[in-house]
Amino acid sequence: MVGFIGRRILYMFPLLLVVTLIIFLLMKLQPGDVVDVLCGLNCSSDLRAHLKEKYGLNSPWTQQYLTWLYGIVGQPGLNYDESGNIIFPFVSISTPDFGYSPRMNMTALQVLIGENRWMYTLMLLLVSMVISWLIAIPIGIYSATHKYSSGDHLFTFLGFVGLSVPNFILALLFMWVVVIIFRLGQVDQFFGVGGFYNYPYDQAPMSFMKFLNFLWHFMPPVLILAAANTSAIIRYMRASLLDVLSLAYVQTARAKGLKEHIVVYKHAVRNAINPLISMLGFWIPYMMEGALVVAVAFNLPQIEKSFFDGISNRDYAVVVSGLFLFSVILMVGNLISDILLALSDPKIRYD
Repeated sequence: MVGFIGRRILYMFPLLLVVTLIIFLLMKLQPGDVVDVLCGLNCSSDLRAHLKEKYGLNSPWTQQYLTWLYGIVGQPGLNYDESGNIIFPFVSISTPDFGYSPRMNMTALQVLIGENRWMYTLMLLLVSMVISWLIAIPIGIYSATHKYSSGDHLFTFLGFVGLSVPNFILALLFMWVVVIIFRLGQVDQFFGVGGFYNYPYDQAPMSFMKFLNFLWHFMPPVLILAAANTSAIIRYMRASLLDVLSLAYVQTARAKGLKEHIVVYKHAVRNAINPLISMLGFWIPYMMEGALVVAVAFNLPQIEKSFFDGISNRDYAVVVSGLFLFSVILMVGNLISDILLALSDPKIRYD
């Protein structure tokens, strides 16, 4: 297992190199840049040329890519103490530089993950994923063990509804109910919509009321993001368990006189859940795609929202850095899914 993890990590570096090269080339093939957003259509040619030279946009795209890549790798240098003497470790690596965002006047990494955006994104993804699996797995097992029953038909119908309704429709429906029907945001600012806090809780120190205000804003995006995921996992779990229940070893276990719940939960479910674990690496970026829609609809300070704003404003440093981070998350998610798959199924060995 250790050797497998080491090989997978080593494979990530050349793959990321190819991915970043393709991403950077595609970004540069698009017309316009961030200078067009900063200057506007009436910008003079001298000012435009000055800004492009200032931000390094007038050099060839290959040179820009190598400069960006060199900044990510980090610049090695000697490690000195306060007196100017070289100390151990002799070489220090600087903080990775993902480029600069002229639009936001800060580094691209700060635009993406600054102001706790990474924390909000991680919390939203983890909580929605846990809720999806806790709800979907039992329902999928019930649908498979009660095939073609009224409950199975009901959950199948609800699953198709959850897969058919987009996330932004659910987000707009929630805001319409809160604002138009119940007028909660107009009566009390505590029940406002958008962001993670309402005034004055956004500036107040942490308290019980601020925590409740956070939950009011946090749980609707979580449940909306979990809705489609829950529906998809129900369908996958039902189909996988039905396939396993038809296998010969399950019939043999029943013929030996084992109780039905032992046959289902100890033998069948353990194998039926393996395809879902193997899809975990794909599921993480899929949920981030849904989180982007939810973040835009609710104006949430998340990585996906900053990435979307970077696309809208041609902020290529933010866009390329965001796609680089998403690629890393995809690769790490696939690695985690492979490790979990080996832990759940003793027949799987990577060494």
